[in-house]
Amino acid sequence: MLVTARLIVLGLLVMAGSSAELARVAGKWNVTMELSSITGHPVLTLKQNGEKLTGTYEGRYGESLLTGTVKEKDIAFSVTFVAEGMQTQGVFEGKVDGDRMGGDVSFEGAGDGTWSAVRAK
Repeated sequence: MLVTARLIVLGLLVMAGSSAELARVAGKWNVTMELSSITGHPVLTLKQNGEKLTGTYEGRYGESLLTGTVKEKDIAFSVTFVAEGMQTQGVFEGKVDGDRMGGDVSFEGAGDGTWSAVRAK
């Protein structure tokens, strides 16, 4: 019985050690964003502290702060800025795959769409 319990504990430790690794996204990213009303090419500069993301979104309306999270290969962040005299928020969600990432985006007033990014060289 004791041997069985030790094997179960050992198995749980091995499984915990092999959990998915946290994606590394710090750095500069070139984005292509396709919304129903507009196509954009903003640049993200991301800082990562564990699962926490901060950084900047630089696009048509200048540079704005962004905040978000990375959980394993999932990324989510939002940015708020003033466009055409109105404050708008963009919410990005997606997956990270090495030096590429992308997913869905929704901007208040501009609609929903998709985004993809490649790490700048």
